[in-house]
Amino acid sequence: MGSILRIVQVGVLGVAVSSCAPTPLPLHTTMDPLKVRKTSLTATLVMPESLKNATPRKEVSCAGTFDVPIGVELETGMTQALSQVFESVDVVEDKRLATRSDVIIEMAIPDLQAEGHCTLRRTLYATGPLYFVFAMFDPSDTYEGRVALSGTVTGSAGQQLLTGTFNSKTHTKSTITTDRLNRAFAVETVFRESLIDTIQQLIRTLVKSPEFHEYADRRNAKPVQP
Repeated sequence: MGSILRIVQVGVLGVAVSSCAPTPLPLHTTMDPLKVRKTSLTATLVMPESLKNATPRKEVSCAGTFDVPIGVELETGMTQALSQVFESVDVVEDKRLATRSDVIIEMAIPDLQAEGHCTLRRTLYATGPLYFVFAMFDPSDTYEGRVALSGTVTGSAGQQLLTGTFNSKTHTKSTITTDRLNRAFAVETVFRESLIDTIQQLIRTLVKSPEFHEYADRRNAKPVQP
């Protein structure tokens, strides 16, 4: 009887631990057309192993704890965006390997922030049996997310073409269900939209900068239609 009780205790503990385990949260980043002119310049995106494998753990109120593979998502988003501006885009782990590119892009690990708002739902839960009466008031949870992305763009001889930190606007997503998958999808959405926002800002700021245009002219890289 004692051994059976220990097995049950271990099983309950295992379920409790697994239920608290962080949820992997890929963002499925995809860049829409940026509607910018393409050049005949080549580019290299520097992605050290520490950046490529970056998977910050984020605890989001009202939703749970998530492991976000932001390094992979950043590489995907940046290569898709850069390919709309440059003739070719290479990805290397070490900047010293970028010896043949016109432009070198270095990024920091993006800073992700998110929070959930579920006060109304929790308040309705406290009403007990009356919850289903008040549920008609749409007790939805709302999630807010934003991303800060820092990057530097240089020419082949180290000329600085762009440097700065780009902050996304606050993106929101609501869900009217308490299902774990729906909460995770809402958090995924606000992180993905915020990351895309910052990447778009970086690319558009770069292509509009006088330093970039002057450098492109010196490299005899005349703009052509994408």
